Amino acid sequence: MLTRPKLARLAAGAAATVLAFTGVSGGGTAGATDRSEGLRVFAEEPGHLVPGNVDQSESLIVDSVLYAGLVRYDPRTLQPVNVQAESITPSADQRVWTIRLKRGLTFHNGEPVNADAYIRAWNYTAYGPNHQANNDFFHSIQGFADLQEGPAAGAGQPPAPPRAKALSGLRKVDGRTFKVTLSEPYSGFRTMLGYIGFHPMAKACLAHIEACDEKPIGNGPYRIEKWEHNKVIRTVRFDRYKGDKGKSPRITFKLMSNVSDGYAAYEKGELDVIRKLLPGDKLQEARQKYPHQLIEVPMASLQRIAFPTYDARFKDKRIRQAISMAVDRKALVDTIYHGAHEPARGFVSPVFPGARPSCQYCVYDPEKARQLLAEAGGWHGGTLELWTNSGADHQVWMAALGEQLKRNLGIDYVVKADLPYSQYVDKIHTNGMTGMFRSGWNSDYPSMENFLTPLYGKNGSTAVTGWTDPRFDELVAEGNSAPTPDQAIAYYQRAEDLVAEDMPAMPVWYVKGSTLHSAAYTNVVVNPVGGEPVLAGITRK
Repeated sequence: MLTRPKLARLAAGAAATVLAFTGVSGGGTAGATDRSEGLRVFAEEPGHLVPGNVDQSESLIVDSVLYAGLVRYDPRTLQPVNVQAESITPSADQRVWTIRLKRGLTFHNGEPVNADAYIRAWNYTAYGPNHQANNDFFHSIQGFADLQEGPAAGAGQPPAPPRAKALSGLRKVDGRTFKVTLSEPYSGFRTMLGYIGFHPMAKACLAHIEACDEKPIGNGPYRIEKWEHNKVIRTVRFDRYKGDKGKSPRITFKLMSNVSDGYAAYEKGELDVIRKLLPGDKLQEARQKYPHQLIEVPMASLQRIAFPTYDARFKDKRIRQAISMAVDRKALVDTIYHGAHEPARGFVSPVFPGARPSCQYCVYDPEKARQLLAEAGGWHGGTLELWTNSGADHQVWMAALGEQLKRNLGIDYVVKADLPYSQYVDKIHTNGMTGMFRSGWNSDYPSMENFLTPLYGKNGSTAVTGWTDPRFDELVAEGNSAPTPDQAIAYYQRAEDLVAEDMPAMPVWYVKGSTLHSAAYTNVVVNPVGGEPVLAGITRK
């Protein structure tokens, strides 16, 4: 429903997934804690901490303890659970939602967390000239278009100012209650509200947004004490928090340049929690040295390669199908990532309800791949370019994939990995790709729809392949307007089947997240949405 420019379960995998969530600590001496700093967590330097401008994991992990939202996602069921909301009630047509807050909620500076706090935050983020990263999350609320800048009057002229400064779809009912009117029905709106972009903002923060970005006025279980850039972020438990209290008196984020440095610090006893993926060799080592302290959890994240269907060489879907069937996904995962990920068989993360092995062309079958390629008239596009961004080592697995295509289909390839991420994204979004290109996806909220609309919808913010299908959009819309999220699944699955047949992109693997924790702590639970540990609940033995 709501998309972003860029993080209910598959029943068959439920038992294994639940068992992986709770780490049983013990064994080894690494990570002996320094009690004065409380729980010590590996992190990288955040870009921003104001929720409306946070869309990177480096910022999300810090804000996960500084802020609280209307709902959170239960790590075991992925269902939304009320946190600050007392109730979230839809109208019969799923278009008007009434949100009532719990009593006595406060920000860290003592301001009340009330209806105004949410309305001001949502209006600020939705207002185009504020250039917030999560702006697009509000596009389905009535009046969003009026808050966006218009085209410039001419070359060198500034954009036209917005027609309004507040969403017409937000209306305060009383101090604890507000109504949200959507431009179209969406039964999954409550599920979406756990995303950080929907968190509230203090009035004092709105008046000094840059200062608030430096030292947030949060409303979560911990408040910030100090941010020493590129060194450390210190937080202390907020004892007036109305929700579940933080277990550690302090959480200290040690800011490092990469996870390898974090692993070395862990081995020296200087860290208690390393989150995010460990490098392949270190993951193997951690499995052997710290088997009771390493948690590997399937994430709501997919690595995929997209086809530029606007390029004539990729117009025939049989070309795309053949390339997909010529790729041995398991060999890629096992050889390069030591089996850390799961070969993909569908377009939706298997941790989500409704996910299934929908992709018949994701099965490794070189003979069938050659047959499809021959039926399409063969490959006449010259050397195949495989694009990825620089600086993240994706070129390693892309080259391995290219070798498979050369061996199985006789297609020569070259890996193009010379663009930094920002330029790479610009090239993708301007239809500038001259070959297949890496385009991963991290889900923002636990719904099949979040793996479909942004990537394949007509107006999807990351629909970068050039592929469209009016029937796909109709099916998603029918799912959005279904009476319940469970009833929406059948429509979403039919929409996914259209993608699976036309293959505008090929799923490669489902991402797993690895978290390593100290033997001194227990109750380490990792949430598949985002793949981050629930820090406030981690308990010292």
